[in-house]
Formats: sequence, structure tokens, C-alpha cells
Amino acid sequence: MGLAIFGKVCYTCRVTSIRLLINNFYKFINMNKNLLVFLVIVVLAIAFWVYRSSLDEPSLDAPATVSTLSVAADTSSASAISAGAKTVTWQTSNYPKDAGVNINLLRKISDSPKEFTLVRALSTNTANDGQESWAPQSGENTGDLYVEVTCASSYQFNQGCNLSTEPVKVN
Repeated sequence: MGLAIFGKVCYTCRVTSIRLLINNFYKFINMNKNLLVFLVIVVLAIAFWVYRSSLDEPSLDAPATVSTLSVAADTSSASAISAGAKTVTWQTSNYPKDAGVNINLLRKISDSPKEFTLVRALSTNTANDGQESWAPQSGENTGDLYVEVTCASSYQFNQGCNLSTEPVKVN
């Protein structure tokens, strides 16, 4: 439909109006090139941030797992050596970045079947950074002690959380 002038439809007026609108749009773009470039950069930055955020999140299809790797003498300082400090190392997979881990000291009570009893919690909901140091207390240097790293009980794991290794013997 064109514009009505004196009761008649003016198709030329319609085309002229569209051309005027397009010309004004181009003038606006030319006058505000910096704004347009800024907006494009902001949109691309947001898109990249969303993409990177999706890479940081674990897969929701598989359960989280925790593997206790080792318990060894802590040699980071003279005081750690004199206290008999130990360093526990572990790794996780498909684990939420904001969930911690629990570290337990266990005593082996049976070989067949393997059974353990909890001596004490060494750390509860500690940062999932792959290592933790602790100093054994009196009586915790016997040969039947083991350490296990478990999923934090304070976090709700959507697909569950599994231990992929058995407890590791304290050296």
C-alpha cells in the first residue's frame, strides 16, 4: 500500500519513504561507527564467555569420581618433616569446580573381605586442589592405617559420585 495524497495512493511516496529510512539508517551507522564496533565486541565477548563457561562445567551425563593416588612423607619444610607430616594426593574427574572433598583416616580390620573402620576425618569439604597435608596424631603411625579421599557430603551430585580406587596405605 502506498501513501494516500488527496485520496489517491502514491506508490512513489512509499518508495521515497523507504529510501529515506535506509539513508537515515546509513547516516546513523556512519556517525556511530565506534558504538557499532563496541556493541559487536560486547556481543562476541558474551558469546565467548558463555562458550568457555560451558567447558568448565562437568558433564551431567556421568557421575563424578575421586581417586586417592598416594600418601607420602611431607618434605616441604623442616617442621613438616619433624612432625612426621604426610601429604595425601588425589585426582577427580567430572567433578564440579565448587565441590570439595573429604579425607578420612581408616584402619584396616579385615583382609577377606577387605574392611575398614573410620579412625577420624582428616579434612571435611577441603578444596579440590589435589593435595592436602596432615600430621599424624599419637598412635596414628601403625601399619594398618589407610587414607581415602571421598566426595564431599555437603554437595548434591546430580549423577552420583564414585570412588575409583581403594584406600591407600599410609607409609
